[in-house]
Amino acid sequence: MELKDIKEIDKNMGESKPCTDLAVKWYEVDGGIINKYMLGKGLKNGSFNRLDDSFVSKNVETLKWHTSGYNLEFKTRSSFIKIRAKLADAAYMPHMTAVGTVGFSLYVQKGKKWYFLNSTKTNSPEYELDLISGVNRKESKFRLYFPLYQAVLGLGIGVENDAPFEFIEEEMDCLLVYGTSISQGGCATRPGMDYCSILGRMKNWNVINLGFSGSCKLEREMLTIINKIIEERNVKYLLFEVEANSPSYEHFKERFPYFMENLVNRENIKVYLVSHFDEGLVLVDDNLKKFRKGFYKLQKEIAEKYGVTFIDGKKIIRRLGCEGSVDGVHLTDLGFWEVARQLSKIIK
Repeated sequence: MELKDIKEIDKNMGESKPCTDLAVKWYEVDGGIINKYMLGKGLKNGSFNRLDDSFVSKNVETLKWHTSGYNLEFKTRSSFIKIRAKLADAAYMPHMTAVGTVGFSLYVQKGKKWYFLNSTKTNSPEYELDLISGVNRKESKFRLYFPLYQAVLGLGIGVENDAPFEFIEEEMDCLLVYGTSISQGGCATRPGMDYCSILGRMKNWNVINLGFSGSCKLEREMLTIINKIIEERNVKYLLFEVEANSPSYEHFKERFPYFMENLVNRENIKVYLVSHFDEGLVLVDDNLKKFRKGFYKLQKEIAEKYGVTFIDGKKIIRRLGCEGSVDGVHLTDLGFWEVARQLSKIIK
């Protein structure tokens, strides 16, 4: 039986393509733009690096270049918006889309709300594509979200040659999130659908995403970096989502108290600790159920000791009936939306 390629049947299933007959002016996102305008950025280091040059671990050396949580705002009256990107590699995971891994997503603001427009549909490490075209030339405010699981090596935004364009600098209250792959955005279908980004839009916050997939180990070097970010940014809220990467009770019992005892500006920051989110495997795995139950009790006790607001992760997405993940752990857009919705009620 000979089957047709789905892209021949439905052209909307194909990759995005650029229109080449347009006069384009490109705005490169260089170090100055990154330092002054990038939302979701902690330290001003003039690069797409989420941390700095200090060493935390071998894994974090890679993950800190993933641009999860980064977003830029700009105004223009262009009838089209193009993107020209160079990344370290293509997408590489079986349970996360190429758009979420290496893509960009564009939003437009109408009133006080943000509305999704389009994403880059490609799995190439280097591309030039149209995000929108043929739209009205009224001035609009846009927000561009960056890839969740890949390093960005270069980026340009293209608009009509004669259209006004300017990046926007925003002053917002800041939420700093330190967590696991779930916080980094695994496995959202596209940038902007991880819970950190959703929270940013819901609450009009600048959310700094320090999610490090499989590598949130509460190292002392990470606390040094977090303290630098607190001093550089207007950090009012600090959320820890660390259980999934803690190998033992002893590991958490030793390291989390050190963070609380050495956190700068502690008296002016609201600190939250969220336990592991609901997972169906505990219904059939008695050992995992026992481990989670013990970890829940331990986190709650330590949170109370240090005046940290404890959040029961099981309750956050329980109403979804374990339908909020792609593999029993990593969240889908449905799971991320529910996490953000619930956290927006708690963090205030």
